[in-house]
Amino acid sequence: MKSRGRRLTIAALVLAVLAYAGYAAFFYTVQRQLLFPLAGAPHPSSAALAAPARWVELPVSYGRARCAFLPATTAMAPAPALLFFHGNGETADQHLNAFDALRARGLHVLLVELPGYAGADGAPGFDSLVEASTAAYDWLAQQGEVDAARIVALGRSIGGAPAAELTRHRALAALMLLSTFASTADLANDRFLPSWLVRDRFDTAARIAAFPHAVLLMHGDRDTLIAPAHARRMAAASPRTQLYREACRHNDCAYFSRDFTRLIGGFLRAQGVLPAGGP
Repeated sequence: MKSRGRRLTIAALVLAVLAYAGYAAFFYTVQRQLLFPLAGAPHPSSAALAAPARWVELPVSYGRARCAFLPATTAMAPAPALLFFHGNGETADQHLNAFDALRARGLHVLLVELPGYAGADGAPGFDSLVEASTAAYDWLAQQGEVDAARIVALGRSIGGAPAAELTRHRALAALMLLSTFASTADLANDRFLPSWLVRDRFDTAARIAAFPHAVLLMHGDRDTLIAPAHARRMAAASPRTQLYREACRHNDCAYFSRDFTRLIGGFLRAQGVLPAGGP
C-alpha cells in the first residue's frame, strides 16, 4: 500500500510539473498578445482633426510612428506640453477630447499611438515603444510653440511603461502614471511565473528611482489586473513620488474627470510646468 501511495504521489507531482510547464510555455508564447491585444487589429480611419490639431507621422526604423498633436487652446508661446501613452485596450483617437480642460489651461498634448495599433507601423515591444516615444518627444521639442524644458509624460496602464522608460532617454520635467505596473517581471511573478520568461523587460520602479523630478501615481485600491502593491512599490522607489489611491478597479477609475484635471493641474503647477494660479 505504501509503495502504491508513493507511486500515486510521484505521478501527481509529475502531472503538476507538466501542467506548470505547459502554463509557462503558453505564457511565453502569447505574452505579447496578452500585453497588446489590439496590435494588428482592423481599425476604422482616424478621426478628422480641426486645424491647428493634426495627425503626425514620424519616421522610425520600422516605418512610421503615429501621433495626434492637440495644441493648447489658450497659451502664450512657447508653452508646456504633455506626451500621453494610452492603455493596451485603447487607441489614441479615443482620447482626442480627454485633455480639453488641460489644453484650456495652456498645455499642448501629443497622443502617441502604440506601434501596430490603429494603423501605426510596426509591432509593439520594448524596442519599438522606446523608439516611438523618443521620436515623439524629439518632434514635440522641435515645435516652436512648445517649451522643450517643460515637457512631461503621462501613461495609463501599460502606457506607463514607455512613459517611464522615456525618462532614461530624454529630459522630462515630470512624470504621471495611472494604474501602471512596477515592472513586467513583477507582473509575471504575480501570475506565479519566473521573470526570465518576460520578453519586454520594462522596469518602471527603477526608472522612477533614477528620475530626478516629481512623479504622480494614481491607482485603484480594488485593481485585480495590476495589484495595488505595484503602486506601493513605485511610491517607495523615490521620495519625490506622490501616490493617490482611488476607490476603483482597473478600468473604472475616474481618470480624465473634472477632479482628475484639477489634480493634474495642481501637480503641474507645483512643478513649475503650468503657471501659478488658475483653477
